[in-house]
Parts: sequence; C-alpha cells; structure tokens
Amino acid sequence: MKTILMSEKDVKQKVNHKGMRLLALVLVMLMLFSVTACAPKGEKPPAPSESKKSDVKNDQPDKPNKKTPDVNQDDVLKKILLAAPGTKLDSVQYDDISASCRAALWGFADKTSRLALGDEAGKNALYSPISLYYPLAMLEAGSAGTTREGLRDLLCLSDQDISAELRKLYSLMTKEDKDSIEQIANSAWLSNNYKDDLRQEWLDQLSNDYYASAFAVDFTDPVTSEQMNAWVKKATRDKIDPKFEPDYFDPLVMFVLINTLYYKASWRTSFDEKLNTEDTFHTPTGDVKVTFMNGGSGDAMHVEGDRWRAAQLNLTSGFVRFVLPDSGVTPEMLLEDETFLQDLRNSAWQSCELAITVPKFTYRSSINLLEALEPISVIPLLQRGPDFSGLLKEESLANPYVSKIAQQTFIAFEEGGIEAAAMTLVEVSDECAMMPIEIKLDRPFIYVIEDDAGAPLFVGIVRNPQTLRSLE
Repeated sequence: MKTILMSEKDVKQKVNHKGMRLLALVLVMLMLFSVTACAPKGEKPPAPSESKKSDVKNDQPDKPNKKTPDVNQDDVLKKILLAAPGTKLDSVQYDDISASCRAALWGFADKTSRLALGDEAGKNALYSPISLYYPLAMLEAGSAGTTREGLRDLLCLSDQDISAELRKLYSLMTKEDKDSIEQIANSAWLSNNYKDDLRQEWLDQLSNDYYASAFAVDFTDPVTSEQMNAWVKKATRDKIDPKFEPDYFDPLVMFVLINTLYYKASWRTSFDEKLNTEDTFHTPTGDVKVTFMNGGSGDAMHVEGDRWRAAQLNLTSGFVRFVLPDSGVTPEMLLEDETFLQDLRNSAWQSCELAITVPKFTYRSSINLLEALEPISVIPLLQRGPDFSGLLKEESLANPYVSKIAQQTFIAFEEGGIEAAAMTLVEVSDECAMMPIEIKLDRPFIYVIEDDAGAPLFVGIVRNPQTLRSLE
C-alpha cells in the first residue's frame, strides 16, 4: 500500500477548507430557517420558480395577450387552427378613425336598432350594432356584384375601404387597464366538407384585416359545439354561454362567422349603494317596484330634443347616454326616426350638475337578426341567390347563402359601473343541396325497380292509378 505523507502546511490548508465548508453549511441552514419562519404557519414558502397566486376575485377578467388581439387558443383549438389572427396595429389613435367610418357605423346603428330591439311590451332588449357590423363586413369582403352593392348599402358605406378602417378600430377596441376593459374578437369556423371551396385570399383577409381565428371543424360532432361554446365564453369573460348543439347548425353549413364583444367600465362618480331606494317603475303593462340607484355628477352633460331629454354620464372608458321620452312618447317612436342616434350624438350637449335616479338591472337578450331585419330587405339580399363568388374558388360548385344571423347579449347596471357582452353569429350554408325538390306525380309516370346487383327488375308506367285489372 502506498503511503501519502502530508506536510504541516497541507494539513493546515485542509483544516481551513473544512472550516469554510462548515461555515457555509451553517449559513445556508440559518437562511432556510429564517425563510421558513417568515412564512405563514402551515404554509410552505414559495419556490423561486413559483408565482404567487393573485388575491383578485374570480369574476375579475384575465389580462389579454397584448401580442395577439384575439383570445388565446387552448391546446385543443390549436390542433384545428387553420389561421391565427394577424399582428395588431400599434400606436393607433382615436383620430385615426375617419369621420366617414364613424358616420357609417352610426348610420348602420340607426338603420338596424329599431328593428333589432323590437316592440314587445314588458320585454327588455339589448342589441350591439358593432358586433353585427364586423361579420357582415367580413361577408362583404367575399361578395361580388349586386350582393356587394347591397351589403355596402346596408353597412352605410360609400367608397371607403372599410376593412382598413375596421382594422384600426379593432386595435382601439382591445384594451385593458385598472378601471376599464374593452375586448373584441372574431373567429371563422369552417366545415371540413367545404373548407377547400374557400379562397385563400378571403381567409387571409379575415386573418389580417379582421383578426379572425380560422378553425376547421365537423359541425355534426358535439365536440365542435363544445369548442365553440368555450371560445365564446372565454372571449366574453363567461358572460355569454351560447349553448350550441350540433342540431343548431344547418345540415349543410359551410362556415360560421362569430364576433364577440366584452365591455366593462366604472363610473367616474360611483353610485353609493346606501342611497339606493325602492320605488315604482311604470312599465307598458303596469307598475312594478324596483331598486333605483341615486347619485350625482359635476361633469355630466345634458340636452333636450323634440319629444325627449337626455343626460350623459362619464365612465372610465367612454360614457353612457340616457334618453327619457316625453310623457305619451315611447322609445320605439323615437327610434322610428332613421337618424335619431346620429342626431343624439351630434346634439349640442351642455355641461351640467346632474342628479340622476336610474334603475339597477341585469338581464340577457337573444335576437334572431335575420328575421328582425327583414323589413330592410336583408333576407332577399342574403338568401335569394346572393353572389359570394369573392370567397369561393372558381371550381367550387357550392351556392352559399346566409342561413342564420343571431345575437346574444348581456348587460349589468350596478353601483360600481357597467358590464356588457355580445356574441353575434352569421351562418352560411350551401343552398344548392338544401333547396327542397317537389314532385307531384299527378300525370302518367314511369317507375323502375332495380335490385342490389344492379339488374333492371321492372320498368312500368302508371297511366291511371284507379284502373283495376283482374289477375288471370
């Protein structure tokens, strides 16, 4: 065995190294002890890689992904994703939206709101013009001929490129801060049976100009309905649950366009719940007792018009206008004026010290917009031989038509502010195979009987069904 001799110097160095290691070990133990002692009793201190959970309430929305204007896709949706939304424009200012674009949006709101809100006594109604505007604009991008002219007239467009304007507007409608949220999202759900019929140029425009996610799906599969429900719920912060089922969709649906909108803002001057009162609200069908919020504002606005007066309260993002019709005048009467909303917006508003009493309410609304907008010829425009050649490949044999337009909305007026959401669905189906064929055999006809082997077993003619021939 080989013996290793160590000098006195080596021995001292080894002892010193051991002492340093021992000292380091003691320091580490003391640090661990101090961290553990600072942690609440019964809890482990968080590891460096763990993020501490937020103390925010469950109903607080998640912060949107600033890189992508659309809602985040989960792993399941990523598997069927054909196209992701384009990159959102940066540094867009409110002045970048042209006056002609705003005029088109408000003209569309005037044209459609009265019809969409209906006139059913005692029933609350809510309609989002902008949530319908986006999918109709996506259809306009794929239309041609008189259909395109009709859609541009419906959207109150002249010669402006609305896709460029809506692209900028989208950027302004995807924001979130401490006191307000505005989130818009678009998606296109393409049937596996028809996705190859669609032009790539149109799909690219949906992605780039309208920030739409495109998915390839089987509408007869319950999983598709679940995925669509989940997408809408996430985009509207769980305020809209459409509860789609496979039988909701047309048997020959080609694609579905969906727009969602979520909005939440606080009052600039909040209502105090302690000032709430129970009082009478005079409904068209009788008086009811409701909870009223009572408050005031020093930076409010007011204006009076023919048969109405209005007040405007500021929110942390935007504002809300309340219009009270004169006695004997109904809201429907005011909305019959095709420029009422535009005139209201452009009125000579004046600053005022406002004391206001407004009912506290929360409700949901559902509208069949295709049926509601029938008086302005939406059904003939979109159902009777529409020209959507701009979204179809030349070799496609499909004949698309709009088979459904539906909107669901939610609103909550409370002491802290306003929360609202909308979901608009436009369904496009293949008309060719869906057109019912009627044959009435009321004159002589031929019939042929063939077996499974393909043999012509019988060929007959019926010239008189009542003729009886005796068997020989």
